[in-house]
Amino acid sequence: MNNVSSEKKSLIINALSLVLLFVYITFVALDIVAYVHGGVSGATFYLKLFASFLCTAVAWAGFSAEKEKHGGLLRAIAFTLTFLGDTAVLLNTYKIMSDPFVFKIGGYLFVPALLLISIRSAKGFGFFFEGGRFQWKKLIFPLCFYIPFAVLLVSVGAGLAKVGLLGLGIVYGTCLTTVLWTGWESLHSGLFPHKSAVLIAAGSTLVFVMELIGLVYNLHVPVYSDIAFFATWILYTPGMLLIARS
Repeated sequence: MNNVSSEKKSLIINALSLVLLFVYITFVALDIVAYVHGGVSGATFYLKLFASFLCTAVAWAGFSAEKEKHGGLLRAIAFTLTFLGDTAVLLNTYKIMSDPFVFKIGGYLFVPALLLISIRSAKGFGFFFEGGRFQWKKLIFPLCFYIPFAVLLVSVGAGLAKVGLLGLGIVYGTCLTTVLWTGWESLHSGLFPHKSAVLIAAGSTLVFVMELIGLVYNLHVPVYSDIAFFATWILYTPGMLLIARS
């Protein structure tokens, strides 16, 4: 009976993923056409919002099918917050609600979402206390992520300050770097079955690279800013789906 139930849940997750794939291909195609013609497709606002909703649905479906309910619940709650954050950011970037505060609301919602994803990916960071003692040598791996982030922050800090995003950028960037580190830590330390760890690491990487591209948009870099507007969701959606399916 449990096997039948598990198979049904897997079918639901796969069905949601296939619908998401169709939505993804559609909004990417519309974005490309809009970019070539120097405009923005209003339909992609709804398609991207629907894509975010589908990722959240996959996360909740995964929670119901997952044996480790605690981790699955953290991921599902994180994706719910992400959906709300995506709504705020899309409303702002598509000029439906162009107040900068709306964009910041999205950022504030993403912070706890990223932290929850990190806690889940790191299995509560228990690997730091193997053998009942704090394993200082395990700090070496995360430093490989935080040191480059610190260098990047120093280089773009002035630009973020000009657009009023320095404080949010520091907090959000730190959380995002934590997602990248814990995503790869799950693979590095074998915290999950190999397939799941690969999905987490790959998804975390896509989301991190997407945010680097998003930084180009937020800093209003000439020429590249328009490209960044369309490129972010090309990476973001598959990245989130991989994490949701992990």
